[in-house]
Amino acid sequence: MDSLIYEALGIGLLLGTLLGLTGAGGSLVALPLLLSLHLPLRDAVGVSLGAVGLSALIGAIGRWRAGDVHLLPVVLLTVSGLPGSWIGQQLGQLISEFWLVLGFCILVLWSAWRMWSSASLPEQSEKKPLNRGMLVFIGLWVGVLSGLMGVGGGFLIVPALLWFSPLSMLAATATSMAVIALVSGAGFLMYLGAAQPPLQLLAGLTLGGACGVLLGNKLATRLGGPMLQRIFAIMLLSVSLSLAAQKLLNLPA
Repeated sequence: MDSLIYEALGIGLLLGTLLGLTGAGGSLVALPLLLSLHLPLRDAVGVSLGAVGLSALIGAIGRWRAGDVHLLPVVLLTVSGLPGSWIGQQLGQLISEFWLVLGFCILVLWSAWRMWSSASLPEQSEKKPLNRGMLVFIGLWVGVLSGLMGVGGGFLIVPALLWFSPLSMLAATATSMAVIALVSGAGFLMYLGAAQPPLQLLAGLTLGGACGVLLGNKLATRLGGPMLQRIFAIMLLSVSLSLAAQKLLNLPA
């Protein structure tokens, strides 16, 4: 059992660093790694929500002090995301584990493609108006995916903020973390109502995630850019292939 703490620390450090750097990706890494610890999918989803939510909260507080978190997009995405999270958790009880894992792999592959292709796009100087309707629509889907597969949704939130609001990349990642903290945290509380995850696992993920997100926040102000996005895309590709190899070959349809 002692090894569980060290494994959880490593997972938390990795997901927290990615979350601080990009405002996304923590849960895409956390879920398959938690599954590799032989947790049932439903428990892995719930624990992933807790680890990502708390790490995002710590990261968002630091970026709030720097003035990077914008409240109106946070409210729009969160208010629509919370009912979506409940819908996703209900759907998760009706869909077989095989199809959930398959859907997750497809989602990760799509995210990798988006990250790679967007790295080649030049930054646009003109400011876009805030499209409230699109942010509400995307927030609902972020909530559904959060409850269904334990993903924070940052890989949808960050591009949505870039496309449908005047926020810069740095502000979009910080605002994304604030939304993830609220939506994932609410999903984790709903999960706790019917489960008792290992305390050592939660403690390790919490400590590792806190350290990782603080490190990622510092790096985000210095790094980022096309190379970071391409490295992230390659990492997502390896995560998807690893999860498919571990789970899809051994699960009944």
